Amino acid sequence: MTRNLPVTDGSEEWNHRETKRPRHHSHEKENDYMNDHTKSVTDIFEFNSTMVRVGLEDLTNEHATHQVRAGEGSSISYLVGHMLASRIGALKMLGVETENPYSELFGGAVPARDGSDYPDVSELVGQWNQVSESFAAALADLGADDVLAPCEGFPIPDQTVRGALMFWAWHESYHLGQLGIMRTELGYPSLQSRLYAEMQAAETQEA
Repeated sequence: MTRNLPVTDGSEEWNHRETKRPRHHSHEKENDYMNDHTKSVTDIFEFNSTMVRVGLEDLTNEHATHQVRAGEGSSISYLVGHMLASRIGALKMLGVETENPYSELFGGAVPARDGSDYPDVSELVGQWNQVSESFAAALADLGADDVLAPCEGFPIPDQTVRGALMFWAWHESYHLGQLGIMRTELGYPSLQSRLYAEMQAAETQEA
């Protein structure tokens, strides 16, 4: 059985064999093994979750749906919807059965458009946070058998779930970089400054 998952800028798709992970692991040794092999990529996903959120929270919907390249390219709303579609695809790979409401508007073969039928940017923030929470929980639940289960079709040597996660982390970070460039082109503070401002505010509140 094959499934098409959106992992590009909207013009192409990668196909890979669907892999269902076992759900019968709870051994501490397995979890330690997972941490040894996927801790770094899990940290990247966690960081990306934060960066996308801070990159959306101060945007107007007009700017979020603004298409680059004189209205022919992507918008920030499109990029985030595309990443949401990809994260739900990753959840399915990890054995979490869930519908993907983003594939119709933001799937890999669907081009960006004017955004009139996209969720408002405030809704995208909430949806991103919700999917990120589910994704983090699924990653935390991985065991050794899950991490090394075959998952073919991604253009990297490691044809396992671990390799697929590494590819998805790269794909997501690529689009996050696009989001950051679009923000600055629209006159917004950089993602880096947004992150540091949030960290400073949190430290002040704790003091």
